Amino acid sequence: MGSARGFLLLAALILTAAPLAAQERPVVVDGTAGYTGLVDDATDHFLALGGAVRVYLTPHISVGPEFVYMFGDDAIRDRAAMLTGNVTIDVFPVNTRRVTPFVVAGGGMFWSRESFPSGPFWSSDPAFTAGGGVRVKVGERVSLAAEYRLGWELHHRLTGSVILK
Repeated sequence: MGSARGFLLLAALILTAAPLAAQERPVVVDGTAGYTGLVDDATDHFLALGGAVRVYLTPHISVGPEFVYMFGDDAIRDRAAMLTGNVTIDVFPVNTRRVTPFVVAGGGMFWSRESFPSGPFWSSDPAFTAGGGVRVKVGERVSLAAEYRLGWELHHRLTGSVILK
């Protein structure tokens, strides 16, 4: 039931991109995949899949929601999701360079499900992430990016993204 709510929230956020595009500010959609290590007594390894919508407020600064779904070896038993509002700062103005370093920070909520002998346990906590990366323009409307982030619920994340304008 929790994952259904997360999916509906993600769909609602993505559907808001169309009205935002009509506001003459560059809007981009990111699709992300990579590795997340959730740190507890030992590091639990997860595949991370997600997406974001960003609206440029200035040539250097964009804001928008991001949803990331993470699952381990047993996706039914151990999984997590994070919904954050992010601020991304590009070192160079948008669309002026082929290669652009950036920093990103965001805050929101983290949900996780773990299985125990007594049954599943769901939890939710406030969350934040911060990190940076580099974006490379590969076409007029397509870029690729690599980034590294640290966050709380304590984790580190290394991802690659496809970005569409």
